[in-house]
Amino acid sequence: MTETNKALRVQVLVIGSGAGGATTANVLADRGFEVVVLEEGDRHGLSEYGQSPTRAMRKLYRNFGMTPVMGSIPIGYVEGRCLGGSTEINSGFWHRLPPEFLLRWKARFGLIDFSHEVLEPHFAWAEEVLNVGERGQAGWPKSTQVFNRGIEAMDWSAQEVKRAATGCVNTNSCSTGCPKGAKQGMSVALIPRAEALGVRFLTGCKVKLLLKHSKRITGVLAEIKREGGSSDLVRIDADYVFVCAGPTQTPTLLRRSGIKEHVGDSFQIHPMLKVTALFDEVIDAQDSVMPLLQVKEFWPDISFGGSFFSIGHLALNLADNWHENFDAMKQYRNMASYYVGVRGTGSGTVRAKILGDGDPVLKYELSDVDVRHLSQGLARLSTMLLAAGAKEVYPCVFGLGKITSELEAVRWLDESVPRSSLSLTTVHAFSTCPMGERADRCAADSFGKVHGVQNLFVNDASMLPDSPGINPQGTIMALAHRNAHHFADMHGH
Repeated sequence: MTETNKALRVQVLVIGSGAGGATTANVLADRGFEVVVLEEGDRHGLSEYGQSPTRAMRKLYRNFGMTPVMGSIPIGYVEGRCLGGSTEINSGFWHRLPPEFLLRWKARFGLIDFSHEVLEPHFAWAEEVLNVGERGQAGWPKSTQVFNRGIEAMDWSAQEVKRAATGCVNTNSCSTGCPKGAKQGMSVALIPRAEALGVRFLTGCKVKLLLKHSKRITGVLAEIKREGGSSDLVRIDADYVFVCAGPTQTPTLLRRSGIKEHVGDSFQIHPMLKVTALFDEVIDAQDSVMPLLQVKEFWPDISFGGSFFSIGHLALNLADNWHENFDAMKQYRNMASYYVGVRGTGSGTVRAKILGDGDPVLKYELSDVDVRHLSQGLARLSTMLLAAGAKEVYPCVFGLGKITSELEAVRWLDESVPRSSLSLTTVHAFSTCPMGERADRCAADSFGKVHGVQNLFVNDASMLPDSPGINPQGTIMALAHRNAHHFADMHGH
């Protein structure tokens, strides 16, 4: 495909090249379809990965890594914008959707052909192509070892999280792109496979509008960047369109295009509260992969795990109480960061801006349950880190100083941290185009076909009907694989 002002025609057009889009492209190309993938971000080789956070955020992230989720408590949301999407900048952590959520989603959303037995081969496929596995205790970095010490002291259940990064060599560059290619982002694991099958990827291409006639999408209107900074507006016609642009961009594109039924009305996230712990011993978390364990004692409502650590991130974590905390920067080699994550029971929306390019406006209101879970999580995680040998725990809570004793920590089991003091982030978002047979609450059917449109599909995090309480990449890829095969079966391939 070349840049041109003439209309182009393809059989299957996939919008987005992340976990859902790359999976969709692979399956459909393998089943004999002609596939073209449009990606808003640019293509980057491994030589451009692992650079400074500021350079990485400019190249690999949407909005330089600073997308706000508005509400009474603003939340910072981070997502990728490059070939491979957020799989290029995440940790590679891997979970299968727990049986509890299979049943809950079937009950609430009327999902069909949705069981452990049905999904097993699709998870297995993804785990094989991404070489998912565990590092094992012998390979744990120090930040994981001290975390495990606290888990054992509390006698809590936990697990090492599998990763799509079994060749990890501790460059601590997950969030800036793995320069070794050890982490199996889509640009390493699936996009080369897709290209070998004949899939064409067009980067620097932002889809502005889906073109609709009656109950069919006839194509898209896309803006393609030129090297000098100019751009062309191009129409691309397609027989079938899969929107896999992510949990914020997918609903925004649909809504801009006049497709609004249950689209962008049920935005869900995993709110996360970070803490940094100071130990007597050297941790050197800035030189190793983030902690690899997750505490499951209080799951699905609350979980604890490790957070990316660099000197710059440490400064951000201490910034809520900078005047009291800035001296702690000198002891960065003895520090590591962790998080409290909650499943999220609040409500949110995604809307397209009325002015400008119609970019997403994200809103999410924490529920009182969310605040209680974050507060209880802060109490328990701080207590655990102190039991692990931490001298001080610095929470990302404005006006709340360092925690140095269990008595200071357990206060938050019974009290709620003031809403206005919380400093929260999230890297997990979903549920903006929920799938299922319940037409009163779902935007798409059980296989991602948008209700009321004959040839339009969603196949990314937006289709997850509710918050899964786990890292969602595994679930996204397994469902995208299942849905793409169903599409091929239904269309004679």
